[in-house]
Amino acid sequence: MAISDKTRKLLWGKSGNRCAICKTELVTKKEDNAEFNIGEECHIISSKPTGPRHVEGLLGYDQYENLLLLCRNHHKEIDELEDTYNEEVLRYLKTNHENWVRITLKNASEEISGNEKPLFLAQVTSGKVLYNIINGVYGYNTDYDESETQSEMDFIAYVLETIRNYGDLTGMSDPDSVSMAYDLRQLLEQIDKRGYMLFADRGNQPMFLGNPKSEDWTVATLILRRKENPEIVKVDMATGKQIL
Repeated sequence: MAISDKTRKLLWGKSGNRCAICKTELVTKKEDNAEFNIGEECHIISSKPTGPRHVEGLLGYDQYENLLLLCRNHHKEIDELEDTYNEEVLRYLKTNHENWVRITLKNASEEISGNEKPLFLAQVTSGKVLYNIINGVYGYNTDYDESETQSEMDFIAYVLETIRNYGDLTGMSDPDSVSMAYDLRQLLEQIDKRGYMLFADRGNQPMFLGNPKSEDWTVATLILRRKENPEIVKVDMATGKQIL
């Protein structure tokens, strides 16, 4: 069994295109704009009987939980220094690195949001449109009205998690876009019945602010608002004027 496209996308996304040990950027552009990749997907527990840290009968050798993203040098190092880099150490490195990526991206997103002008997004009412927005993105910027009840909080969490899950599925080698667009349309109908509106868009933002060589990553912005929220502005698309 090989590493699936979905698992590979999840690993690279959560690892931020960085080596878990030295934080080196793994896919960069050379002067001729060709991509240069020094990243390697490393197994924490090898499936080979003679491989490093092998455990007999483990299920899911090629699953995300058993994979660590490293540069070539550190991949070689962890496999040669097996006593130093045991399973416990590597799982700690994986968790610590992915938390670092998550916090860094969150801080970058908040800094961008704080410096931008007011955000204007269109309401999404089509499952196909929502599918196209989340197709292949590496991350999400989300916002929503504060929950007044446990039920509302659970519903908002359900909506955002469902959209992220479908976004992950777009990374499969042959995603069923028609079926997923239909399911997302059903989700949008649930949002409408609960008295909410979903606004969304996709775009690029730098992975790390302050680094001119940092790659731009495609992210989706998802905003969930109650229909009565005064922030919502209705616009006549033909004239561009606000509808009062």
